[in-house]
Amino acid sequence: MPTLPHSVWLNVARYLPALLLRDLYAVNHSFFEIAMDCRYRQLIFAYMDLRMVKNLVRLRDPAVAKRVQILHVYPGFLPDPNGAPSLFDQGKPECPVQKRSFLTLLLDIANTFLEQRNSLSRHPKYRMMEALRKPEDVVQILADVLAGLPNVTDYYVTWHGLPAIASSPAPFVVSPLRPNLRKLSLNLSLENVQSLLSPDSDISRLEEFHLCIHSESVYDEHERSYVLQNHLAPAISRFQSTLKTLVISSWEPTDLSPLFQNIDCIPNLDDLSINIPVESCHLGDPAGLNAFLQKHQNSLRCLRLRASQYGGQGIMPASLTSLYDWICKAIDSVELPKLRVLDTASSLFPIEASLLCVQRFSRTLTSLSITGVYQSYDCVAETLTHLSNSPAGEEPLKLRLGPVLLSPQLVDLIAARIPNLHQLELLVRKIVPIDADAASSPTNNSRSSKSKQIDGFIFAMESRRYPTWRLHQLSLVTDILPDRDHYEAALGKAFFGSIPSLHCFT
Repeated sequence: MPTLPHSVWLNVARYLPALLLRDLYAVNHSFFEIAMDCRYRQLIFAYMDLRMVKNLVRLRDPAVAKRVQILHVYPGFLPDPNGAPSLFDQGKPECPVQKRSFLTLLLDIANTFLEQRNSLSRHPKYRMMEALRKPEDVVQILADVLAGLPNVTDYYVTWHGLPAIASSPAPFVVSPLRPNLRKLSLNLSLENVQSLLSPDSDISRLEEFHLCIHSESVYDEHERSYVLQNHLAPAISRFQSTLKTLVISSWEPTDLSPLFQNIDCIPNLDDLSINIPVESCHLGDPAGLNAFLQKHQNSLRCLRLRASQYGGQGIMPASLTSLYDWICKAIDSVELPKLRVLDTASSLFPIEASLLCVQRFSRTLTSLSITGVYQSYDCVAETLTHLSNSPAGEEPLKLRLGPVLLSPQLVDLIAARIPNLHQLELLVRKIVPIDADAASSPTNNSRSSKSKQIDGFIFAMESRRYPTWRLHQLSLVTDILPDRDHYEAALGKAFFGSIPSLHCFT
């Protein structure tokens, strides 16, 4: 049989599960390369187990090391510096000393010599296990291995709830910080910023930076401000010539205004995501974020705002009101003339704040996502009003909304307000034949009631036509269909019949 080109085997591999691909290295040379890439393209060092030891052994081979592109490190595997035994250094049970004959002693000595001779030819995995007896041994092996990964482009580090980097023997964690790095994700305590993002770190082509700050271990507010202003902000500013995507979040409410105010202008930054803790003080003085947005108004094309609740004391009754006020001040007088994508997909993000953002930035939007909080018919109507009145109204739009109550009247509204809508995704809480207030009306969740309501919706849609609506793709995200296969087909038939331009329904 003639040899097929490598590109053909690559196309075949696209349709095979990853777990199957990993074991196809013996089929031919092409599948060997594909299987090895599948095995070693992405590695996680988080637990000191046999798998990690095997990977450390194999990564000493340059032919394997060159395949690693995505690396995750959580150094919880470091041996306890207080002297606790490591995984492979468990002590032997104590046995009482018994009087032994000369022959027994001679046999013991002979066995010892045999073990020493055989240890020279043992598998590298077992020699590696014997080496992992001290913290400095683990660190040295990891530093050697990680320093020998030449093609790592995505690097994820999680370091919080652990001893500070400065007090830990952990030079290995900075080994992959090389010029070819494209994406860096740091989930770390504030005290570790200076050690990990040192001024001499060799990162010159970073395009994407994700940062999640844990500040609970730094109690003094002045110290927090000093680290943010004099270490973290300059570190981010060093990427200004190449950075395009920036994600900033805080595990608990923390004043990050010194960070926002002291980051230099990043001229190529076009994608910004900010995760805002729901609890007061959120991210500190909103003037900090406001100044950062103003500074990048000529480059930002995508803005994602999230409300988060990770740490802290919990949501208080006034938290959402406080968050709304904070967002109002953060975006006050901000103009983003190049903004195309706005995303406020979060169950904790106040719908009033989402509408405020839409009102301010709708002039140029081509993609809008508002999900998480239930949106009534009137709320959807207000959102569509802002979009339909924008100067960008003639451009193809992508819209994602929900949860909503899907009714024929809602479809009528969207079709009439945004005839140029290209892609629509609705998170559907309920399907009804006529619009009603889902929050106040009694709910009947029986299977027969759901079927009756969906049948009524389909019947109402069959008599509707939207000849001027340019919708190409429609997606309904829901788990309420009593008979999924039947109703997916019935809904698809109804929508294809009423929307002539529709090409895809899911």
